[in-house]
This record gives sequence, C-alpha cells and structure tokens, in this order.
Amino acid sequence: MNGKRNPALAAVLAAGLLALLLGGCGDKIAIPEPTGLFSVDAYIQDASYADLEPLQVAQAQGSIFVLTADSLTKRDQEYGRIAAVGDLAGPTAMCVDGSGGLVFVYEGDAAEVSWYSTSDLSLLGSSVAAGVQAGVAMATNPVGIEDEPGARTFLYISDPAAGVIHRFAFDDFNGLSPYGILARSDGDAARFVHLPAGLATDSEDSLLVCDADTARNWVIRFVGEPDLTDTTPQGGDQDPWRGHAALFHAPTCVPPAAADFVLGDAATCGQTDWVGGPSDAEGAFSSPRDVAVDGRGRIFVADTGNNRVQVFQGDGLYDLAFGDDEDTPGPASLAVVDVRIGSGAEDVDYAAYVFVVLPQLGEVRKFISSEHYIFLNQEPPPPPN
Repeated sequence: MNGKRNPALAAVLAAGLLALLLGGCGDKIAIPEPTGLFSVDAYIQDASYADLEPLQVAQAQGSIFVLTADSLTKRDQEYGRIAAVGDLAGPTAMCVDGSGGLVFVYEGDAAEVSWYSTSDLSLLGSSVAAGVQAGVAMATNPVGIEDEPGARTFLYISDPAAGVIHRFAFDDFNGLSPYGILARSDGDAARFVHLPAGLATDSEDSLLVCDADTARNWVIRFVGEPDLTDTTPQGGDQDPWRGHAALFHAPTCVPPAAADFVLGDAATCGQTDWVGGPSDAEGAFSSPRDVAVDGRGRIFVADTGNNRVQVFQGDGLYDLAFGDDEDTPGPASLAVVDVRIGSGAEDVDYAAYVFVVLPQLGEVRKFISSEHYIFLNQEPPPPPN
C-alpha cells in the first residue's frame, strides 16, 4: 500500500525501531532517519469516514473543515462534528487563511465568496467574486499585500473556465477587490498554467499551483507578489500584474529549465525533445488536483490519476508516496495535520495525519504517519498487505 520499498532503507528503519523499543518509556533514543518510501514518515490508513458528496478538505489549528455539495462542516480529528453551515449555493472551493482564523468558501451559484470564523463557522461576510466563471480551488497569500492599505491578504482562485488564476485583495470590511491575476493559460513557459487546479502557500510564502493539464501534470511554484511591470493585455476589466515563476532550488542551467520551477516531469537543462503526458514514475503525476504543505515545509500532492499521494521536500526533492487503487482511488483534495506531542519547540509530529477526499467512494480517509503511529503505540506499524 505504501509503494515500493528500498531494502537498504528497510534495514536501517528496522534497526532504529528496535533501538526505540529496547530503550524504555523514559529514554529518548536517537533514531536513524532514512528518507524515501521506507522512512518513518511513510503512511498507513487509519480510518475511513463516509460523507455525502465530499468535495474538499482543509485544516486549521488541528480541526478539519469539510466542504460538501451544500455544506461546510468543522470536525475534530476523529471526524466528530463541531459546527456546520448548510444550504450553501453550489460551493465548489474552500481554503483557510494563513492565520487560521477564517475559512473562505466560493459558492458558484451565487458567484460569491463567503468567509466564516474557524472557531464556530459564524458568517462574517460575503463578496461578489468578479470575473470568476468556475472556481475550483483557493488559497490565501500575504506577499505584496502591504501595497494595498487596509487589506489583510490576497485571495487566489483557480478558474479553469476563464483560463486564469484570479487574485483578489481581501479587506475584512470591504470584502474582495480584483487585483489582477497570478497566471493565465495561453503560453508554454512555467509562468503559464494550462488547467489551474489546487493551490497552497509553501513554507517560504511562495504559491504552489497544480496544473492538471494532461499534457503537463505539474505543480508550479510562483512568487505571488504582483509584477506591476507586467502590462500584458488580457482583455476584460482585470489588470494583468501576473506573478513570477519561482525556483524550487538552485537552477541547473542558465536560463533555468522548466524542471527547476515545477514538480513533475518537465524539460530539464538542455532538453529539446520533451513531450509531456501522464506518468506513474516516481515524482511524476497524472492530473494532480490538490496540494498541501506541512509545518516542516514538505509538499503533499494529490496525484489523482495515479490514485496516490506523493510527498516532496520543500526544495522539490522527491521523498515518498502512499496509496493505491484500493486505498486512494481518485484523491481530489487533502489536508495535513501537524500534532504537538510535547512542550518543546521540536516536539511536533509533522503531518502526523493526512486526510484525503475520495469522491468516487463518498469518503474521507485518514492516514497516519508511521512516526506518529510509533509514538502512540510504542511499536512499529503492521507491515503493508
């Protein structure tokens, strides 16, 4: 279930787990930390929750927010209901702001964005989302907002019908104001997003954007700060002010190749014969639909067409994958939950849980990291079937 294993890393992990078990409850034993599919960060299914038409999931301050075809529900980590809002007007996208205090919902039938308090889901306001034709994903990002007095953050909305990712300045009192776009779809460089899908802000406040175009299958990294020098005509009443594609790591050549800006299979330095398409290779995707980031900066991607979740380090280096046709058929959305296990600054199990929306099954499944399983049970998890 957790993918292919590396025998050498398996031996290292086994030795580390044995040392942990022999050390006793009161001893803190240094455990070797292999990376990859046999690391202590591999994931196993922990629970499955039936829900009516689940669409997206997000997390804030340890709580889970689930968007369905007509409602928004706040749940605990055991999927117990805390609060709910019903009778939404065709909701299709949701996100939690960076402070964890607001949850935004795009309602397609009303062409509006509403925002709620994450504490009790009380409605705080709503605003017309000007120009949005079909919002499928949202994210907030504060980079550059100081140029818009009174605004709290930028709100980004992926809109494949319009072929753009919209940018709005968000003000608690005045709602949303159009503020150009992050990217549009009519070009071939990494600055363009052909089929915009999932969005997230990474650990360095850059934006991660899923491009679900089957000829690309990328997650592209952007600097969200509006490029005020960009005067590219795009029609309509929106200013362009696009974002810049941002490097994951030091460039491999000059100018940098597409692969330096994206996760997935892209043209590398000097490659002129690149042809895109779905791939089930390690680190490649088939229609990636969502992306999330844990507190350590790792990037989790819903690799929808490959029925799996892939995990990358913050610099884009492939780490591990989990799921298969049975455990994660068509994952559409995901949320990662960090769990504090002590009082020290380092006493956190990052991405201890990953919640994955499986619309084909009408379920949200929870996966637990092997690291957190060991912490809870003081023994290694059972081997995969």
